[in-house]
Amino acid sequence: MTAIYSGIYSKLKNPRTPWEDKLKLARFAWISNQCVLPNKEQVLFDWTSHALTCYYNKKAELPQEVVEGLWTYLDNILHSKRLQHVLSQGKTVSIRQPLAQVIIDRIQEFTSGVSTGLSPVAVSTVLSCCQSILSSTVLAATFTTKYELLVDLLAKHCFLASSKLHQPAAEPPMAQDQPMTDSPVPQPQPIAEQLAPQMFEVLFQVLSSYLVVQKQQGNPTRVFSHVSSHLLQPLLLLRHLLTSRAWTPQDDPRLRQQLSRDIRIKIDAILQSALFPPEHLPAYREELTPAKKGTRTVGKKGPAGKGVLSPVSSILTKLCAEGYCDPDLHYIVKSSSLPLLFKFSLDAYCKGGNEKMLCFLVLTRLVTGLDFDLSDQLTVSEVFQPDNWSLAMLALESLLNLCQSGDIYNVASDRIQHGEAQFTFYRKVVELLLNQPQPGIAAWYRCLKAILNLNHLILEPDLDELLSIAWVDSESLDSRVRKARESLVSAVFQIYTKLRQLPRLFQELLNVLCRPAVDHLRLPLLSRATHQALAACLLDTPVSQSLEVCSQILESIQTFIIPDLEENEDMALKLFSLSGLLFSVLFSVKTLDSSSPMLAVRQTQSVMEEMLQVVNAILEQVPEHTARELWVEKTQEAGLLLRYTWMETNTLFQIHCSKYTSSGSEPDPDLSGPLDSILSLLSDVIVTNSGRFSLSDQNHTPMSRILLKLLTIQHMKKVLSLNELLAQSSTSEILCKATQSIIGKEDKQLPESNKPLWDGQITSVDASSYPVANCYLVTSNLPLLAPYISEGDVSHLACVLLSSLLDTQAGDTAEKHISIPFISRQLLESPLLVETPTLCSALVRSLTQRIVRVLGASDTASVCPPLKTFCEVSGAVTGNTENVSVTQVKGDAMDECSAPQKRLEAVAQELLCPNKDDASVSLSETLTAELLSILQIVRTLNPDGMSSEDFSELFLLLFLKVKQVQPCCDVNPASIVQLLGELLSLMGTLLAGRNSHCVLKIIHGSSLLEATMTALFSHSNQGLFLTLDSSDWLAFLRSLQDFIQSLIHLIIHRKSSVRLNLEKFTTFMLDSEVAVRSASVVPAQSDTKGLFSSHLLLACLTSMGQAMTSAMGKSKPLDETLGQLLERINAVLGPAVQISLQAQTGSLLRQAFFVDVVTGMVRSQLATSPQESNKEVSLSHMPMYSSFCQQILRELCPAPRPMDFLVSSLQFLGQYYCAMERWKSAELDELFVQVLQKVVKLLGASWLPVCEVAELDEPVEELLHHLLARSTPERFHLLLLLLKDGLDTAQIRAGAHREVLSAVILTRLLSGCQLPEACCKALWLLTPQLISTLVFIVQESRKDVALTSDLTVPVLTTLTALLRRGEGSLSNPHHVTIVLGAIEFVPLNQLPLPVYHDVFHAIHETLFAIIQCHPQVMLKAAPIFLNAFYRLVASIIKEGRQKGESDRGGGGDGEELLRCARLVERMYSHVATTAEGFTLLSSFIVAQYVTELQKVTLRPDIKSHLTEGVYRILDMCVERDVKFLSSSLQMGVREVFNDLYSSYTHYHKTQRQGEEKYTA
Repeated sequence: MTAIYSGIYSKLKNPRTPWEDKLKLARFAWISNQCVLPNKEQVLFDWTSHALTCYYNKKAELPQEVVEGLWTYLDNILHSKRLQHVLSQGKTVSIRQPLAQVIIDRIQEFTSGVSTGLSPVAVSTVLSCCQSILSSTVLAATFTTKYELLVDLLAKHCFLASSKLHQPAAEPPMAQDQPMTDSPVPQPQPIAEQLAPQMFEVLFQVLSSYLVVQKQQGNPTRVFSHVSSHLLQPLLLLRHLLTSRAWTPQDDPRLRQQLSRDIRIKIDAILQSALFPPEHLPAYREELTPAKKGTRTVGKKGPAGKGVLSPVSSILTKLCAEGYCDPDLHYIVKSSSLPLLFKFSLDAYCKGGNEKMLCFLVLTRLVTGLDFDLSDQLTVSEVFQPDNWSLAMLALESLLNLCQSGDIYNVASDRIQHGEAQFTFYRKVVELLLNQPQPGIAAWYRCLKAILNLNHLILEPDLDELLSIAWVDSESLDSRVRKARESLVSAVFQIYTKLRQLPRLFQELLNVLCRPAVDHLRLPLLSRATHQALAACLLDTPVSQSLEVCSQILESIQTFIIPDLEENEDMALKLFSLSGLLFSVLFSVKTLDSSSPMLAVRQTQSVMEEMLQVVNAILEQVPEHTARELWVEKTQEAGLLLRYTWMETNTLFQIHCSKYTSSGSEPDPDLSGPLDSILSLLSDVIVTNSGRFSLSDQNHTPMSRILLKLLTIQHMKKVLSLNELLAQSSTSEILCKATQSIIGKEDKQLPESNKPLWDGQITSVDASSYPVANCYLVTSNLPLLAPYISEGDVSHLACVLLSSLLDTQAGDTAEKHISIPFISRQLLESPLLVETPTLCSALVRSLTQRIVRVLGASDTASVCPPLKTFCEVSGAVTGNTENVSVTQVKGDAMDECSAPQKRLEAVAQELLCPNKDDASVSLSETLTAELLSILQIVRTLNPDGMSSEDFSELFLLLFLKVKQVQPCCDVNPASIVQLLGELLSLMGTLLAGRNSHCVLKIIHGSSLLEATMTALFSHSNQGLFLTLDSSDWLAFLRSLQDFIQSLIHLIIHRKSSVRLNLEKFTTFMLDSEVAVRSASVVPAQSDTKGLFSSHLLLACLTSMGQAMTSAMGKSKPLDETLGQLLERINAVLGPAVQISLQAQTGSLLRQAFFVDVVTGMVRSQLATSPQESNKEVSLSHMPMYSSFCQQILRELCPAPRPMDFLVSSLQFLGQYYCAMERWKSAELDELFVQVLQKVVKLLGASWLPVCEVAELDEPVEELLHHLLARSTPERFHLLLLLLKDGLDTAQIRAGAHREVLSAVILTRLLSGCQLPEACCKALWLLTPQLISTLVFIVQESRKDVALTSDLTVPVLTTLTALLRRGEGSLSNPHHVTIVLGAIEFVPLNQLPLPVYHDVFHAIHETLFAIIQCHPQVMLKAAPIFLNAFYRLVASIIKEGRQKGESDRGGGGDGEELLRCARLVERMYSHVATTAEGFTLLSSFIVAQYVTELQKVTLRPDIKSHLTEGVYRILDMCVERDVKFLSSSLQMGVREVFNDLYSSYTHYHKTQRQGEEKYTA
C-alpha cells in the first residue's frame, strides 16, 4: 500500500492523468497518514499553486469544475487541522509568490466586474483563502516579507469593499430624492444588497497585518511614497463610504456597530503614521516655510534633503486626481478627507505646541484642495462646480473648528512673529464667504461663527455685510439653516456683550436696517431664539449702554424714518423693524429700583421722554380715513407697539423706582384718565398727554388688534389699582365692555384649515397666528378679566376650549411654538381654571351639553325617556345671557337656588325607573370614540372646582350612560365595555371629591348601586362581555370595584342612613338571582353569560367587604352593623368562590382576582372577630383558606407568574398568617418558616427581572409586618439565620448573585418594620455586622460591572436605609465611616446612562443619609466624605461635557444627566448648611470643582446646576480663601476660577444680599 501511495506525486505531475483524478489524489494524499511524501504539505501546496498559476497565466486550459475544485481544495487545506498541527510543530510551509499574485488579481477582477475570459470563481472562496493565509504568521510571510505585495493586496481589497458599499440601487432611498443641502456627513449612497461581513473581516485582517508591517519599515520615505501613491485614494474612499453608508437592518449587526468602526480606526492609524511621521517634519518645513533671503535651498543636505520632496503637494495631487472613484463621488471624498488629513497633521506636529505655524501653512494648502485659488485673494477656481458649495462649506467648517480646537491661532504671536499671516488668511476666507454668500446652507453660517470665535476682529471690517447677508436680509429658511443663523447672531451678541461694545454693534445694525431693502418685504428681525439671546446679553450689559442702544434706535427713527414716512412703504417697513427691535431691547433691560444711581434714572427718563415724542410723531402720521395701504398698516402697528412698550415700561419703572418720574403720565385732576383712555381705545383713539390720535379704521391688522387689547389691559390694571375709580358707578360697565372687546367673540378663533401656530413673538402676529395670540392673551390675563366677563363670553370661551381639546388632528405643538390646543391643555391642567369658577362651570356645562348632543345623535335616542328629560333640563338651565356680567347674575341665581335641585331630582327619579327593552341608547363606533375623548377631558378636570349643581348634573349624566347605552349591531362590544369601564372609574373619582355629598341629596346611595348592578347584569345577560379577553374583563371589574368602594365610603363617611342603605343594597345583592345561582349551582360549560354574571357578583361583594372592613373601628353601633353585613356577605362569597373555581373559569379571569376575593374574606373575618389574645377564634371557610395557602406556596416560585398574582398572593399570605395566629394554630411555626423560605426564593428567582423586583417591595414589607408584629425571639432568630446564609460573598463568586440580592432586599425591608422590643434590640445589635457584610458585598460585586445595576445599587440602597433608620441606634462612628469607604468601590465609568443614573442616585442618597442623620460622624470624617462626593462631581463633569457628532448619544441622554446635576447641586447646598464643619475645607471644594471644570466644556444646562451649587460653597469662603485660590491655582485653572467668582459676585452674591435684607 505504501508503494502505491508513494506514486501519487508522479501521477500529479503526469500530464496524462485527468485533472479530476489529480484532485481526488491530492485530497486523499492530504488526509491520509499512509501517503508518504517528503515534505508532503509543501509539495501539495506547490502543486496547487503551480496549477492555478499556470491556468491564470494561460499556460494550461482547465475545465471550470476543476478550477473551482482547486480553489476549494486550497481553501480546505488552509483551514485543516492537519496544517495547524504541522505549523504548531515548527515546520515551515510557505505560499509561493505567484499564488499570492493570483489572489490579488482575482480580488481586482471581482472589483472591476470585467471578465478575463477565464473560469469565474466564488469571491467567498478567494477571500477565505486570503483570510487563512493572513491568520498564520508562517503563511503570511509571503505578503509581510514583500512590502509592495502587501500594499497591492490592501489597495485591491479596499477597492473591492468600496465597490460593494457603493453598488447603485434600483430604487434609491427617499432621502436621495431631495437635494443635498447640508449635513455633518455627506448623504449616504444608495445600496442594493445586504453586505456580507466576511469581506470586511478579511479587510480588517489585511489592515491589521499591513499596519504591523508598516511600523516595522525602516525607511519612512518609502512608506510615504507607497501610501501616497497606492493607498491614499482607496483608503480615503473606503473610509468615506463606511462613514456615510445608510446601514439597513439587514446588514450584519457586528459589521454595522463594531467592525466598521474598527476598520476606520485602522485606516486612520495607517494614514497618520505614514503621512505625518516625525521624520518628515523637516520636509514639511522645507516645502511650506518661506525661505529666508540669502538662503540657498538647492541641493540641500541633511534629513530633509534625503526625505520626501513636497509632501503636501504629493498628497493633494493624489487626492485631487480623478479616476479612482465615480465622478459624482470624487468631490465628496475629497472634501471629507481634507479635514481628516488636517487633523492628522495637528495630532502629529501641534501637540507639543512648537509647530503651530507649520500646521497653519498645511491648512492654507489643504484649503486649495476644495477647488479654491489662494493668491492675492481666496477665490473660486474655474473647475469649481456650484453644486459643491454645500460640501465645500462643510469641509471649511471642519477645518476652521480644528484650528480652534488645536489652538494654532494666537493673536499676539501672529501679529508680532509672523506679520499677521494667519489674520490675513482668515480675512481672505471671510471675503470669500461674503463675496460668494451661501445663506441657504447651514455650514456657511457655522463657518462665520467659527471665524468669529477665533477673533472678532477678523469680521470687524465686514460687520455690516455680515449683519446684512446673514441676518437682516436673509430669506425664509428651513429649520436647520434657521438654527445655524440664529446661533451665529447669538454668538455675535455674546461677543460684543463681553467686549462691552453692544452700542457699536447696534450702530452697524441700524445702518444696515436703514439701507434700502433688498426685497419688498423683510422677514421679522428677531425670532424667538434671537430675542432670548439678546435678552440674556442685555442682562449682562451695563444699564447705561442698554439705554444708549435705545437712544440710537430712537435717533435713527427720528433722523431717517419719520421725515420720509408718509406714503412710503419702504420707510414704514423699516419703522416696523426698528420698533420691534426697541420693544425687545426695552423689555430686556434691567429695571430700575430705588437703589439705582440717579444718573441712570435721569438717563432713563430722558430716553422715555424721547420715546414718547417719537410715538406721538408716528401716530400723527396715521391718516384717520384712508383705503387699505401697506404703509398705513405698518406705521399704525409700529406706533401702537411703541405706545404699548412705553406704557408698560413706564409703569414698571414707576412701581419699582421711587426716584423715577414721567412727564407723560401726569394724573388727571378728576382721576378719570384711565377710564377715558379705555373708552377711547374702544373707539380706536389713542389718548396721550399730547392729544388724541385716531387710528385708521380700514387698516386694523391682526397685530394692531392685539396691541389695542394689550393697551386696554394696561389701562384696566390702572383702574383696578385706584380705589377711587372702582367706587364709581360707571366703572364696572366700562370694564365689562373692555373685557368683551378683549375676548373678541366676533373674532375667528379656530381656522378650519392649517392649524395655527405662534412663536410667542408679538411682532410675528399675522392673520394665521392671531387666534393663538388672542387666546394666549385672554388666558394669561384671565384672573384680571374673570369678574367682568359676561355669561355669553364665558360660554364662548368654554366652547373654544372644548373644541380645541377635542381637536384630535391638532397633534403636538411644533418646536418652540404654541397652539390653541396647547394653551387649552395647559389651562385645563392648571389651578387657574378652578380659581375661575364661572369659566369652570361653563366648561362643565359645555361638556354635559356635548355629551347630550352625542347621545342625541343616536338612532334610538328619541325612545329613551331619561335622555329626553335630561335634554329638557339642560335646555332649561342654558339660556341666552349674551351681555350679562357675572356680577349681575349673582342676585338672580340666589333667588332660584332651589330650582336646580328639583330638576336634578326629577332626572334622578327618571333614571331609577325600570328600563324598557327598547329604551336604551345605541351607540355607533364613531359616537363611542367621541364619548371616550370627552371623558378624557372630564378626567382632567378637578372635581373640587365644580359647583354642586354642575357636579350633580355631570354625575347623573355619567350614570345615565352606564344605565342606558347599548352597542349597535356592527360595533365591537369591547369599545362599549371600555366606555363603561371609563364611566365607572370616572364616577368613582368624582365621588372622592368634596362635592360628592351633593349626589346623595338627589339620589339614595343604595338605589344608585342597585341600578348600576341591575344594568350590568342586564348587559351580561345580553352577551355584551362574551368577546372580551381576560385583561380587558379584569380591568373592567377593577373599575367597578373602585366605584362601589368610593360610594360605600361616601355613605359611611357622610352618615347618610348607613344602616338603611347598606342593608338594602346587601339584601338586594344576596337575594338576586345571580347570587342564588352562583352560590348553589355549578354553571355549565356552555353558560358563559352566567359565568360573567358570577364574576360581577364576586367583584361587587368583594369591594363591599373591603369598604366595610376599612370603616370598622369608628363606633360600636357602626361596627355591629358592618359586622352583621360582612358575615352575610362571606356566607355567600365562600360557596360562590368554590363553585366558580370548580367551573374552571381560569381562562376568563386571572388567578389574582380569586386570590383578592379570598384575601378580602380573611381580612373581613379578622376585622369582625374579637381581638383578645387569650381566646381561640374559629373562622369559617378555614379549609378553603388552608387549601388556597398550600396552592399559593406551591405555585409562587417555580415558574414565571404575572405580577398581579405575586402581589395578591403575598397579601393573602399575610392575612392568612394573621388568621392562623388568631386561631392559635399549632402549625404556626411551620407556616412562618415556609412563608419566609418562599419569599426569599421568590426575590431571588431567576425568571423575575431585577427591574420588577421593586414592585414587590410594598407587599413583601406588609407581609413581614404581619409575620413579625407579634413574633417570638425564636422565630426572629430563624429570619436572621436566613439573612446570614444569603449575605455571603462566596455566592457571588459562584454566580448566585440573585440569592444575595434576595437577602439584601429582605434586610432593607426588615429595617423598616415595626418589631417587638426584643426583636428590635436584636436587629440593631446585629446591624454593625450587617453593614460590614454589605460593604464586603460591594467590594466583591465591583469586580463584575454587569452586577452594578443588579446588585451594587440595591446594596447601596439597603445601606442607606440602615443609616437612616439607625439614627440614634448606631453608636460607633466606625460603622458609618466604613460605608463611605464602600462608596469608593462603586464603579462610575463606562456605564449605560440608565445604570449610571441609578448608581449616581444611590451614592448621593447614601451621602445624604450620612449628612442628615449622622452629622457628627460626617464632620469628623470630612475628608473621606468630600472625596466620596468629589467622585460624583468629577463624574458628572466628565459625562456632561459637550460632545461631538461622533460620540454624541441619543436624545434621551440629557434628562438623566440633568437629574444627576440636580443631585450634585442639592448636595452642595446641604454641605453649605453645615458651614461650621466645612469652613476650612470650602476652598478645597471649590478648587476641586474648577480643576475638573477646566478639563472639559460642560453642557450649559448641566453647568448651570453645578454652578448654582458651587455658589453655595463660595458663600462660605472668606476673603482669605479667595486670595488663596487666586494665587495657588495653576494658570488655566485660575482663569476658570476667576470667571466663576466674577459671575458669583455679579449674580448670586448680590441676590443673596438682597434677600438677607428681608430675612428675619
